[in-house]
Amino acid sequence: MKRAILLTILISFGIKMIAQQADTSISRDKAINLYLDCYSCDISYFRQNFTLINYVRDRKVADVQVIVSTMRNGGGGTEYLMQFVGLGKYSYLQDSIKFNTKADATQDEIRKMQLNALKTGLVPYILKTPFSDKVHITYENEKKSAKEKDPWNNWVFSLGANAWLNGQKTYQSTNIYTSVTASRTTEEIKHMTRASYNYSSDKYRLYNQNDSLIYSADSYSRSFYMNHSTIWSLGDHWGAGVEASFYQSTYSNLDLSFGILPAIEYNLFKYSEASQKQLRIAYTLVGSYRDYIDTTIYNKTEEYLASQQVEINFKYITSWGSIRSSVSWQNFLHDFSLYSVGTSLSTNIRIFKGLSLNIYGQLTMPRNQIGLVKTTSTPEDVLLQQHELATNYRYYTSIGLTYTFGSIYNNVVNPRLD
Repeated sequence: MKRAILLTILISFGIKMIAQQADTSISRDKAINLYLDCYSCDISYFRQNFTLINYVRDRKVADVQVIVSTMRNGGGGTEYLMQFVGLGKYSYLQDSIKFNTKADATQDEIRKMQLNALKTGLVPYILKTPFSDKVHITYENEKKSAKEKDPWNNWVFSLGANAWLNGQKTYQSTNIYTSVTASRTTEEIKHMTRASYNYSSDKYRLYNQNDSLIYSADSYSRSFYMNHSTIWSLGDHWGAGVEASFYQSTYSNLDLSFGILPAIEYNLFKYSEASQKQLRIAYTLVGSYRDYIDTTIYNKTEEYLASQQVEINFKYITSWGSIRSSVSWQNFLHDFSLYSVGTSLSTNIRIFKGLSLNIYGQLTMPRNQIGLVKTTSTPEDVLLQQHELATNYRYYTSIGLTYTFGSIYNNVVNPRLD
């Protein structure tokens, strides 16, 4: 109870740690050994601006492990969850801190908020060390004011445009991408509208020894996508929503595709714990209309379709590592033999001191490619990927081991010639 009151005071009124240079009369082996498990943190900035602790690279020799996980928040920013896991003689100290960043927050603002939360969460541990006299707490007077009126009513908008150009004498590539999003998120309901346009072209030229053109090939693709979704919160474990989508794509042989997608989802864990763990099962019905650019392999130029989809998503982040996986199934209701199944797995596991295993894999088996162009694909179609081709599977996978050894301490920052 006392610890909770202390942390509440620190978070509410702010904390200032004056620890730029530790007293040399106290051995550094008395300081807290921190193992920071955070892919989005600026470790060099932490080492330069918070020198009261030892930063170690092996959890086995740490006094406290800090696990940082993130989720997108309703304002377009990020919600950070810092879990403080005491180890060894500090195993009885466990806590967590949440904070949110704005969508327009700079990297410097984000790392300052991260460091402030880190300092706050480590107070109970540092107070147990000879460095406790280096911690100074200040209280800022906070005046209560009327709740600020939001002229945007929780709506957040984003506009984006990117262009990529590269080439040489025999090859030129151009890609243009634009996007617009509008979202409104509250505890009860979430609205999201998205639109994007993508254009890409590739040009290939081959020349003989006399620098005369002997072969040329051009590839173009365009796509436009727009959708709106509304999702309702139905307690701690349930959610329901509906989505309307519009799609055009030369690659997918679609001159026009329009769909309505009602869905329902159950999360085995509470949604409030989603940044740390989740097991979500979603069921979606899809009603759609398709107008094709070219006649399909089923001799269709347009058609109405109905399908269903089941998707299971699992995520778990803990002291030994993290794991994320998903499994999905989709089939057309008029013919259950037209289906698609896919799965993915991403994991990072610490096996023992200094050794970690990294695995990523994705596999899709599409048996529902009903929109394929009827005409026989030429070698150029295959090589240039101008439109979708028939396939029994698609996959991507990687696996690796990382072993690190040597000094366990790494408090020094030297950015020269980085």
